[in-house]
Amino acid sequence: MIVPTYYDWARLQKCVEALQNQSFLQDKFEVIIVNNALEDIAPVSFTLPKNFKMIKEDKPGSYAARNAALKIAQGDILAFTDSDCIPDSFWLESAVARLDQGAELVAGKVELFFKADKLTIVEIYEKAFAFDQKKYASVGGSATANMVTWAKHFETVGHFNDALLSGGDVEWGKRANDKGIDTEYASEVIVNHPARSDIKAMLKKKRRVLGGEVYKDKRYFKNKFILILIKGCLPPRKALKLFFQKELTFTEKSLAYLLCYYFKAYSTVYRLALMFGLAKSERA
Repeated sequence: MIVPTYYDWARLQKCVEALQNQSFLQDKFEVIIVNNALEDIAPVSFTLPKNFKMIKEDKPGSYAARNAALKIAQGDILAFTDSDCIPDSFWLESAVARLDQGAELVAGKVELFFKADKLTIVEIYEKAFAFDQKKYASVGGSATANMVTWAKHFETVGHFNDALLSGGDVEWGKRANDKGIDTEYASEVIVNHPARSDIKAMLKKKRRVLGGEVYKDKRYFKNKFILILIKGCLPPRKALKLFFQKELTFTEKSLAYLLCYYFKAYSTVYRLALMFGLAKSERA
């Protein structure tokens, strides 16, 4: 298992506890934690079980951190999650069962959890739009918050693109798909993920994702300047599908849609700023 971390000791400790409580036998797997904050030292209270190890990676970015772990990982199966995640106790066992049944790349379910019963507007937005693993799997991808695959596929496809600060999991999934490695969604392979609860956290995520997109092909975005500007001003049509979601109330759907419109406008401005060098990419 590979877990990148960046200034996140408290949540990482919970992740470690969840991995220690896996139904899978502890002596049958190893966990490699990669500290991507070079000068950040683990607190004295932070401890690791025997089958866990921690390494450091100097190059910024979670994909650089994952690649560092890939270089020393020894198992036939590689499972990825993040330090803010809490894997279900049957996570690894369920994922391995899927692979044994013939799956090549498993995109597991990412279940959001919230700070309180009464959700903030941002949590409502997250509930409506975040981590649609089933959709990702349909186009050959998986968020690395919950991705499990055979180690041999990294020999075939190559490592993650560590020049990217965001979107590297999708980019790797597309390369794998091009090599004939299909992604399979598995609702029983569950990782719990905290929903972002405030605007500041969401805007940071948007900046990180947009930085990854623009980095991949800045020339393409510059050639589409006018189109990007026009589209950015229009209401988000694709988001209208959330009004068909049964698990949301009408008020929640309306608030989520309005926030989606705001994020779209913000993203347009930030994307243009990145294109013309007026802003810098955000890291995790």
